Amino acid sequence: MSTLDSLAPELIQQIGTELGNNVTELRLVCKRMSSVLESHILRSIAIDITKPRLDVGISQLTMLAMQDNHAAIATHHLHIRYLCPSKDPSDRSPTWVFDPDTEEWVERPPTPCPPEVKIAEEKMQAMLQVAIASLSNLRSLKWNIGRYDSKWTLTAVMNAIKTLPLLESLKLNVGSPDSMADVQLQSLRNLRSIKISAPNNEYFMNIIEPLSLLIAKSPNLHTLHVGPTYGPAASLHHLLRNCPSNLVLPLKHLGLQGFSLKLDSITLPHLHRLTSLTLHNVTTSESEPDGAYVGKAESSHPDGIWAILKTTDVRLDGIDVNHVSTTLLDYISSYSGLKKLHLAPKNLEFQDESDFAANQFYNLCLSKHTSSLEELTVMAGYEGGWCFGDQALVVISLCKKLKILEGSLVSTALDDALKSLIDVTTQLPRMEKLTIHPANLEYLRWAICGNPAMSHFQDVRMQLSRCIREYEATESSKPVSLILVYSRKFMIAPSEGASSTGGALRYQCDSDEPNDSDCSF
Repeated sequence: MSTLDSLAPELIQQIGTELGNNVTELRLVCKRMSSVLESHILRSIAIDITKPRLDVGISQLTMLAMQDNHAAIATHHLHIRYLCPSKDPSDRSPTWVFDPDTEEWVERPPTPCPPEVKIAEEKMQAMLQVAIASLSNLRSLKWNIGRYDSKWTLTAVMNAIKTLPLLESLKLNVGSPDSMADVQLQSLRNLRSIKISAPNNEYFMNIIEPLSLLIAKSPNLHTLHVGPTYGPAASLHHLLRNCPSNLVLPLKHLGLQGFSLKLDSITLPHLHRLTSLTLHNVTTSESEPDGAYVGKAESSHPDGIWAILKTTDVRLDGIDVNHVSTTLLDYISSYSGLKKLHLAPKNLEFQDESDFAANQFYNLCLSKHTSSLEELTVMAGYEGGWCFGDQALVVISLCKKLKILEGSLVSTALDDALKSLIDVTTQLPRMEKLTIHPANLEYLRWAICGNPAMSHFQDVRMQLSRCIREYEATESSKPVSLILVYSRKFMIAPSEGASSTGGALRYQCDSDEPNDSDCSF
């Protein structure tokens, strides 16, 4: 009889993959397990240096900076979380204080650094660049650039990663506008995936040109996600303007948040292989005439984007938008094959036009994709046609490949509406997760005060929790196993007193009381 220790290394590593974070326990079984799984565990590592964990962070950095460290070859994915030894990320103390002498709010003076922090900073300066540069097999980097990171850390990281020959994926989460001028993106090349997120325009303006140069030096780029920005900060034309005329990017996944977009002879050639498109808060030159950085030649109304896309051979299998128009719905209904669809019809300001578009979507569009759809999110701002009513559920019940469903219900007769929704999941054999959000009441669409909406959301959340707990199923019916309502998770499990086979199933919540975030909207 074969034992675990006698299995081939490939099988042991596959078992490690299935165990996820628990793989470290398997590694402790014996020396062979430790040896076989070492490269598996080191495949993804994180650098996290903060005040509460100085010893652990500096010890890890020391190990990485050593010659012949095992991570040098084994590590493919690196996440840089924090590089601020003087700060505690969990500290929520106010950064601004009131000065009674000047009667003004001023930035709180920094706390003097204790000796151990100064020592850690010195060790970081000596080892950070060497440690990261040692990861010769690194494929992807996720880097959180924090507001408290020293400027020298930006230079050290950039100097290290530009030497890595196999790096192909870069994801930046920018937390400081001052830092971006020191992130020399143009020093990199040959990336296949670039994702950059930042809170606002101020963070982005210093990197538009370096990012454009990086894109021009990445001929195999297939994924580009940038934003969000607010106002006409830049356009896709800006990002592509340094590409040589003979370069056509093989873009498959494009995400623009707050950018202007126009499909023309400059941009369209790069989009012929596109399979997924995310467009949030698309801007036009006409929308912000006073502060426009983008001219009419580089922007168009979102309606025109879909009208042009329909005339091409591009048939997306992923769409994520917060502007819903007739041309978008016409495009969706013109073909089959969508796998992921996220709609947030924020632009539909009046009930009649919103319900009309929802009726068109559920009656004419969604039915074209029932054989392929795996993920559907409909973020209804107000109770009405976009909520999952009888009409929507009939079509959703036909989506047999659906795994993730997210949306809202009309709060009138919520018990029946929720039961019908969960009943539909029993007809969807691949369903993994259902997320339900309260939608605002229609009569509050133009309300100035937010208190009635907050009260309504709280009331609906409480009703949803009660209805989910009261829902009863059997093992044979197999409803969705996980339901999310804000931060609360409801898992299907045998009800108290039920037998081990054939008994009733009920949803049980992971917490008795809602978090503070449940009151937000």
